Amino acid sequence: MARTGLATLRERLRGLADSGSADYTVGTTTYWADALLDDVLDRHRVDIWRDDLVAHETYIGGGSIAYYDYYSHYGNLEETTGGTAVFIVQDAIGDKQGTATWSADYQRGRITFTADTEGSAMYLDGHSYDLNAAAADIWRSKSAHYALAYDIRTDNQQLSRSQMVLHCQKMADYYQGLAGSKGGSGVSVIDLDRADSVSE
Repeated sequence: MARTGLATLRERLRGLADSGSADYTVGTTTYWADALLDDVLDRHRVDIWRDDLVAHETYIGGGSIAYYDYYSHYGNLEETTGGTAVFIVQDAIGDKQGTATWSADYQRGRITFTADTEGSAMYLDGHSYDLNAAAADIWRSKSAHYALAYDIRTDNQQLSRSQMVLHCQKMADYYQGLAGSKGGSGVSVIDLDRADSVSE
């Protein structure tokens, strides 16, 4: 069953992967029903525990500052309507902050409090998803499906259905190249060289 907290991410994924809710059927499975997209998203989920939110100060005049906005290190977060299931904001001692006290930009990972927190430490538990990696998976699946298509040539025209396979493969490669980027909320690995090290 499709999860309501993934509705926004699901629609964004449909756009990236050009996937309707009933593109084709294999056996008794219809691609891409909401529940199938949720399964793909879950393959590229990061479970967040005690993400140390970064407080952002706001100048309110007279040389004073206040703290309303906090930023997570993650984006593309699963939404919740109760604040207790998959998206939990809590303070340093673990007290949950009720949803009446904050609002969230789930895509950017920003939590905005209704009152000044005075910079108190805040933490987030939740789920983040790599949409680019999920889109690459869907394009690969579509490529496998369209591999059964064949080219048709008549006296006056030619239908190159094999182009669909090549297109799907190119799109899979494109989104796989973006997977792990900050926008996709995945994990990137880079090599760092220490400035104080001397190679022989």
